[in-house]
Amino acid sequence: MRIAVVALAVAACRPPPAEPVKPPPAAPPLSAEQLVERMAEPGVTTPLDEVARAAALAASVDHVIPARTLREAMARRLGSGTWPHVLSAHGSDETVARLLASALAELQASTEIADLGSATASGPAGRVGILIALPPPHLPHNVERLGDVARIKIAVEDGLRDGLEVFAVTPSAAARLAVADAGDEGIAIDLDCARRGDAAVELHAGGRVVASIVDACGVPGVAARDDDGTDGPPARTRIEIEQRVFELVNRERLAHGLRALAWDADGQRFARAHSEDMARGRYVGHAGPAGETYEDRISAAKLWRSATHENVGHAWGPAEVHTAFMASPGHRRNLLAADVEHGSVGIVFDRDDAPTPGGFYITEFFRTIR
Repeated sequence: MRIAVVALAVAACRPPPAEPVKPPPAAPPLSAEQLVERMAEPGVTTPLDEVARAAALAASVDHVIPARTLREAMARRLGSGTWPHVLSAHGSDETVARLLASALAELQASTEIADLGSATASGPAGRVGILIALPPPHLPHNVERLGDVARIKIAVEDGLRDGLEVFAVTPSAAARLAVADAGDEGIAIDLDCARRGDAAVELHAGGRVVASIVDACGVPGVAARDDDGTDGPPARTRIEIEQRVFELVNRERLAHGLRALAWDADGQRFARAHSEDMARGRYVGHAGPAGETYEDRISAAKLWRSATHENVGHAWGPAEVHTAFMASPGHRRNLLAADVEHGSVGIVFDRDDAPTPGGFYITEFFRTIR
């Protein structure tokens, strides 16, 4: 299963584009202290907070937020078929806020964020905090149907046209679309609805998503469907994929009577470094092409431990990689090791893949810090 992407629903009534506009400014970063204060506020204050509350309640039961739970909350509270960005953390309120602040800063470095919702909940899976992040609204646009083709005209300012890339995105793939000059109306894009009727159209500029159109083919919300909602909502950014895999690991451990692992920030840096080496060298393994072994890497990183285990691989989605690891006896033993207390996941996107997130190299690292 490939990584699904975020798409923002558009209004049913589409007036012709007016003046070209810039994407709305991103929401300012939040510090850990601000997140603690925000999450400590009594009651739910916004519809997006209510979405986060529904997600937090689900995650506090089973670590993983069912995709259907999130989709229904978005539809009920916001009337939207959009998949938002989802960040999660377990632990004390201070730990949750610290981890979420770090994850949010990373998310904001990779994509535009227009609004945030947050909530905490406690349950059998412990104390959990959730951030729900929405991308900016779509740019003014107009859609014409020409048989099986949806011709989308989007108003963008001249400065935004430079380096603009457009993709048709489904939960399983991303394909680049041609961009034509539409004169005063901005740009024009043709979407083949017979082939890609469930696709969202995403505009990328400067490596960031600046706009999304979900229902260009006239089927609102179709792009938000999920094939296996029990493994969590789609994840498209690096930090979301890492968190989603970690949630699947902890759900698996709890199902086998083991304790959930605490997130290991130093271990994440270690895991990412090895995934980066695998991506650079185009290999999958514990030892690098130059002969550096797993123990060499552990020693060089000065990671204190009494026990460690590592899983490595290449995949296209959190559920896919988790299923593959659980089907492999060696990976399964590492994932279900009883002698570890901390865990982390680090991924690096495959440089040979499409410009939008696709395949990635992954390292899971588990240890006990003694």
